[in-house]
Amino acid sequence: MDLDADRPETWKNIKRLVPSDRKLWIQAKLSIIIRTLDRYIGAHVDYQKDAPWDIIGFICLNDGLYKEAEHIYDETYKRAHGRENLSHRLMYCRAIARFLQGKFKDSYEDFKISRQHSHMYKQSDIGAIRAISYMEDTIFPMIEKVAKTKEKLRNDLNTPRFVEKVMGANVLKILHKWNSSSPLFSTNISQGGGYLLTLKNHLGVVKSIAIDPGYEFIDLFRDMDLSIVDLDAIIVTHDHDDHTESMESILSLLAKHNDNVPHNKIHHIDVFGSAGVMLKYQGLFNALDPLGNKEINFRLMTPGSTIEHVDHTSLKEKYGCVIHVKQAFHQELWTHQESAVGVVIETSVKDKDDRIIKIGITGDTRYETGLGSEYQGCQVLLFNIGSLEKEEGKLLSQHLGLIGSINLMKESRPHLAILTEFGEEFRGKRVTVSSVIEEWATPMEGLSKDDDFKVIPADVNLEVRLNDFYIKETSSKVFLPHKMIIADETESDSIVYRMKEK
Repeated sequence: MDLDADRPETWKNIKRLVPSDRKLWIQAKLSIIIRTLDRYIGAHVDYQKDAPWDIIGFICLNDGLYKEAEHIYDETYKRAHGRENLSHRLMYCRAIARFLQGKFKDSYEDFKISRQHSHMYKQSDIGAIRAISYMEDTIFPMIEKVAKTKEKLRNDLNTPRFVEKVMGANVLKILHKWNSSSPLFSTNISQGGGYLLTLKNHLGVVKSIAIDPGYEFIDLFRDMDLSIVDLDAIIVTHDHDDHTESMESILSLLAKHNDNVPHNKIHHIDVFGSAGVMLKYQGLFNALDPLGNKEINFRLMTPGSTIEHVDHTSLKEKYGCVIHVKQAFHQELWTHQESAVGVVIETSVKDKDDRIIKIGITGDTRYETGLGSEYQGCQVLLFNIGSLEKEEGKLLSQHLGLIGSINLMKESRPHLAILTEFGEEFRGKRVTVSSVIEEWATPMEGLSKDDDFKVIPADVNLEVRLNDFYIKETSSKVFLPHKMIIADETESDSIVYRMKEK
C-alpha cells in the first residue's frame, strides 16, 4: 500500500489500515507529518476542501488521537498566520480537538476566534455559535457548580467533631420511622432507619454508635449538623435494606474524608455485623486508605457470643460498653438462613440505684418462647413489631407482631420499652398499639410499687437520656421523667412527645 509521511497525496490510504495500526503510524510519523504540512502551506495560499491537514486531522479526531489532532492544527495554524480564510478552518478544528480533551476554556477561546475569522470572510459559523452557547449555558455553569460542591465537601470533611455538643453523652436517639416494605407503597417521604447511641469512654470522650442505619439515616444524621468524623462505630443486626441502606453512603463519606486529610487525621469506623452483613459488604469492609491501612474494623456477631475487643482494643475502654449477641429468628438475604441477631449493649453508665445500664435491641425477629428472657435485666429495650398478625391464631413468621411483642414484654420486663419498626398500616395508631402492649403485658395483679414499666412508640423525635431514662420533650427540648411523657400523633404524621397534663 502506497503510504508516505512525506507525500500528502498518499495520506488518504491511512483509512485502509486497521484502527490500531493507524494510530501507531500517525504517532510514529507525527513530526514528519508536521514538517510536510509546513512545506505544503508554503506552496498553497487558499483553503482547500480536501486539504491534507484535514485528511490527517479528521482521522485523528475520529480515532481518539485528540492530542495529535490539536498538535497538527496548532502547528498548521501558526504557519498559516495572516491567511484569515484558512485560519478560520484550522482554529475551528483545533477547538474541537481541545474540547474532546476536556480543555473547555481553551476550546471556548478557539471557537470565538474561529467565529471572528468567519465573520471577516462571511463564512458559516453555525458550529462555533452552537459550541460557544453550549459551553456558556451548560458546561461552565456545571463546572462552577461542581467546584462549589467539592469545596463544600472539602469543608464538610474537615469539620471537627460535634457530636458531644449536639447530643451529649449517654443518649439514645431514634432515627427510625417505618419498616422495610414502606418504600414500596409510601405515600410521602416517611422512611427513616436506625438509632444513634452516644457513650462516654474511659477517657471521657463521647463516642457515637449507629445501629441499623437504614433508609435516610445518613440524611437525618447530617440534618443534626454531624459529619462522618462524628460516627465511630456501626452495629447492624441483619442485611435487609431498611437496616443497611445508608451503609454505602457512610462508607463512601469515610473514603472521601480519608482521601482528603493528612495521615494523622484518617478516621476509622468499627463495624459489628451479622453473617449476612459480612457477605453483603465484604468488599467494602476490606477497603484500605491511601497508605494501606484498613478504614473499617469488622467484627462478626454470632448468637451467644460477647464482643469485648475490636482491632485488639478493649471495647469497654474505647466505647464504654461490651456487646452481648442474641439469637434473632429472621432470615437474611445473603445467607438464606435465620442468621440475624439481636444485641444487648452493656454500658458503663449506672442508674440512680448504681446498676449498670443495659440496652436491648431485638432487631427483626419473630417471637419464640423464652425470647424475652434473653433481654431480662435490660432497663431499656427497643423491639421491632413489624406488622400485625395476618392469620387468626398464628404468630408472624419473621416479625414479633402484636402478640409476640406482648409476650416479649412479659418475659423481659424492661423499665422503658421502645416500640419500633412499624409498617405504615400503623399510621395514626402507633400510640394506641403501644398502649395495648403496655396494658396486656402488665401482670394481672398490676404493677408493683417499684415497677416503672412503660411502652412508648418510636419516631424520629424520640431521644432518651440513659442514666435516668428521661425523655426529651419535643417542644421545649427539656428531658423529663419518662412517666411524665406521653406520645401524641393526633396532629401530624410524626409523633410528638409532650408532658402529661395533670
